[in-house]
Amino acid sequence: MAKSLKQHKPVGEDYLATVSPKLRVAHAFPFPASAVWAALLDAEAWTEWLPITNVVWTSPEPFGVGTTRTVEIGDQKVEETFFAWEEGKRMAFRFEKSTLPVSAAVEDYVVVETPEGCELRWAGKASAPLILGGIVSKQLAKGLKDGMPKLEALIRDKPGRFGL
Repeated sequence: MAKSLKQHKPVGEDYLATVSPKLRVAHAFPFPASAVWAALLDAEAWTEWLPITNVVWTSPEPFGVGTTRTVEIGDQKVEETFFAWEEGKRMAFRFEKSTLPVSAAVEDYVVVETPEGCELRWAGKASAPLILGGIVSKQLAKGLKDGMPKLEALIRDKPGRFGL
């Protein structure tokens, strides 16, 4: 039987500002920011570098503030709404509804040009009853820390797919 989606608190920049340094991850890429950004826009790519099983953009392009997306992680489902969008540089979303045991969650992806290529900076946080929020937040951070080298390999191995 399918789990029902629960509405979450409509959090945004203020909530994101409270993310602990321990819940921030960065990775240097030897590629231009445009290639990493292209990978972030590629729904299928998310399933190749994170423990995500399906991603569907549920808003038409061009994407921006208000864009929605549905993500599946095994039998869990998350409906996301983007509250920040700077084309080619930043995307941040909140969990609008999900089957996860959280009351609120955000993720922020920032791509910064560097002399050697670019850096992808991630910050995320979840709130839930008791210690669950901290556990979910740490799982998100670990997933990104483990996943970013996989994203680098994906872009390196399929350059044409990401505009290189």
